[in-house]
Amino acid sequence: MRSSSDVVGSRESVSRADTGSDFVVVEADRNVAFTWQMYEKSRGGFFGDPGAGRVAIQSGDVLSISLVSYNEAGYVDFTRNAVAPVSSTPLPPQRVTELGTINVPPLGRIAAKGKTVPALEEFLNERLSEVLVKPSVVVELVQRNSALISIVGSVGAPGSYAYTDGDARLLELVSLAGGAAAPIDGLDVTLSRNGEVRTVALTDLYTNPALNIHVRPGDVISIEPRNHSVVVLGATGKNEEVLFDTATTPLSNVLGQIGGLENRRADPKGVFIFRPTPRRLAEMLGIDTSAYPGEEILVVYRFDLTNPKSFFTLSEFEVLDGDILYIANSRYEEIDAALDVFSNAVLRPIQIGATLSGE
Repeated sequence: MRSSSDVVGSRESVSRADTGSDFVVVEADRNVAFTWQMYEKSRGGFFGDPGAGRVAIQSGDVLSISLVSYNEAGYVDFTRNAVAPVSSTPLPPQRVTELGTINVPPLGRIAAKGKTVPALEEFLNERLSEVLVKPSVVVELVQRNSALISIVGSVGAPGSYAYTDGDARLLELVSLAGGAAAPIDGLDVTLSRNGEVRTVALTDLYTNPALNIHVRPGDVISIEPRNHSVVVLGATGKNEEVLFDTATTPLSNVLGQIGGLENRRADPKGVFIFRPTPRRLAEMLGIDTSAYPGEEILVVYRFDLTNPKSFFTLSEFEVLDGDILYIANSRYEEIDAALDVFSNAVLRPIQIGATLSGE
């Protein structure tokens, strides 16, 4: 087991941002805890909202088209045995071909792929006005096969849903899929889009309108239970992986869950959190990052429990998924270990006395 000095060096204390060759040691205080909290909240941008989308017709979609014409002389409506000035002719629903065309009598093959429904209606009106009197066209996208959004996980009806509304947002898709199938406090929403994956808490999605972004064709939405964990090592009641189902949890909760520090074995000045830290945040903490490559800096956050103020920090410093919590051994424990070795080779004073007395 390592002592506190093995982690921070030979000094009893380190500066708030002390750089080393491989990692940085930062004295954790309430300001550090607050800076992390603000940074985590700032990351709530999730994916930026791209705004309302464009629902364009694509190959494989099924369209329903009705041709409406007007004639002052009237048309014979055989269904009612009457003459009406308006004639409506519904065409059979048809699938957009691989070439992106549909058949619209009397025009023949018409390119539909890439057009929106209103744009296709306008285009057909212009073309049909050349052969019909005051035509009007109604186009309906009855089956959307080309642009789908998948939603999986802990929802009532997982599956693929058609992208028919360019103004649809994330929560609308969750509702379409039957809503969350478990208490939302312990669920995360993961969105996969164009090769990028982002995750937020479902409760945050409900409470923060900025996270309820517009969806896009090809999005994959996953609602899954949150299984976050921190690995605990060193001079504690338990060395184990501690699970928590919230986005974060205070360090004080983790210490309580593992039974705290072992009184004589643990060094109260040697409570450490090992956490890769984004470069931008490291700079906010006052760390000179010039000697460290990459977008993450290896940072060790140190808590000195001999300082009463540190107990406030324990309740404010949030443990994150993937953290490593290490409790260093005390010097007393190291001395005891050395005495145990020697006690196997030499007689203790009380044993010497017993030998001289012949007992």
